[in-house]
Amino acid sequence: MMARPHDQRPDGGVPSLEDRVTDIVQRAFWDEALETLSNPEPSVQLPRLKRLYGDLHIALQQLLPADHMVLLTLSSPLSPTSSPLRSAITHVREILIALRERCAPARDAQINGLLHSLDDIPPASITASASTPVLAELVVDTIRNILHLTDIMKDDLSEFVLGAMGETQLRGLVRTQARAREREVILQLWPASRIQDEWRNWLIRSPPPSTVALGGEERVPWVRCLVWALGSTTPVSCITPSTANSGPATRTDATGDTTSESDNAVSMASNYLPPCFLFICPTLLYLQNYLQALVITASLRSLVRLPLPGNISASSNPHLDFTHRVWVLLKAEVDGTPESGDTKLINLADEVIRVRQSYGGTSDKEEEQRLRAAVDRTLHPTDPVFALLRRRLITSVVNHVADSYGKVNAQVAPERMQSGRPATPERSGKKPRLMVIMDEGASGEKSSLHEAPLKIKGFEDPVLIEALNGALTKLKECMEWLHEQWPDLTEQDIIADVQHTEGSIGIPGWT
Repeated sequence: MMARPHDQRPDGGVPSLEDRVTDIVQRAFWDEALETLSNPEPSVQLPRLKRLYGDLHIALQQLLPADHMVLLTLSSPLSPTSSPLRSAITHVREILIALRERCAPARDAQINGLLHSLDDIPPASITASASTPVLAELVVDTIRNILHLTDIMKDDLSEFVLGAMGETQLRGLVRTQARAREREVILQLWPASRIQDEWRNWLIRSPPPSTVALGGEERVPWVRCLVWALGSTTPVSCITPSTANSGPATRTDATGDTTSESDNAVSMASNYLPPCFLFICPTLLYLQNYLQALVITASLRSLVRLPLPGNISASSNPHLDFTHRVWVLLKAEVDGTPESGDTKLINLADEVIRVRQSYGGTSDKEEEQRLRAAVDRTLHPTDPVFALLRRRLITSVVNHVADSYGKVNAQVAPERMQSGRPATPERSGKKPRLMVIMDEGASGEKSSLHEAPLKIKGFEDPVLIEALNGALTKLKECMEWLHEQWPDLTEQDIIADVQHTEGSIGIPGWT
């Protein structure tokens, strides 16, 4: 991932607490390095120089080829010498020359200034006790400036590459960085072991395959669990990190409301998702309401027993816009359109009565009351028709997205053949290739399957077919996002870098 430009505090701005802590930590680090290198004993200087060389090696890896002489020198054991600091000055001079060959022209003056400062060193004839403090200060200041310079050069490189990219490439890069940043934030909020446990418990809590679908979705059980969660009448939510190791956990739904849950029946009845769904939970809640609106529309359509559009011409049948009118009402409610207002039961009942009257049916009070009662009954999740259509929808969606997921993964292949090539990716004596990890899904380079629209019995109306396939597209995007962000969880139920994410402390950059 490309380095993000380093934050710059505006002149005269009040430093934040993080800035003050960073300054204190860095000042203490360099003061300790100067104090250690000021010791005239080579046995004391060499170990401290080696650690500084390690920091330089890490900073220069993204700017120099892997087989560059400077990187080889920094990673090699230091040779015994009676004057480690004079050898260090030679090494940092080589680093500055290598950076000058690769930096932007605007950085030449800064590098030349550092090189000139290395010429003003005490002669070798001066005693070690007199020259060591001066040499130590020069080495420490130069290394600190080199580390700062590498950050600036990385920012220059990022700006150059971003400026040369097209809109599609930029979109892919932003998506790639966003996924990495989201994963990083989630791993900061929850211990990796907790994320694994919540994921596995979520898979166990979901219903067995026989209660949801009959296809081959067990190849990807998390897909079945996700679609089942979207088909529930309980809103999906994401569990939040507890502030204590014991006591009831808390849950935050997609609207931001936080509630607490006990360890018994409430936890089992809640429809919460593992922490890895934190950032896409609002989209999943939208899809859940969207699918429920589809079921409601199909239920009302079955109530009035409309013929399929292909059976009668639309010009002589104004009632054929019934599905469209009901869907517009419900989708406006799902979208939260301000001017739509709350969709009342009476609005849906009025549409049913209107289309019945278009058939020439009676419009007496008793018939209207019967129709309104039927609408009220049909929209309850326990109604047989509602439950049947919901089960058909969820079953078909599970099988469809599971099959699509398997087909997409089966098409993954290496971009180029590399058999027999050397393990070292760089070319000897040449600048490193610039590698930018792109998001293939955003760039449109990933091959599409051109799948036929999904058609489900009870949802054959063209309005419902179009709406359903729009929801499937959005659901597949969420699945792809999660899989590419957490491939270790979705494929193996583990977090691959678990040992590297717990108990680590990030140290601010060297500036």
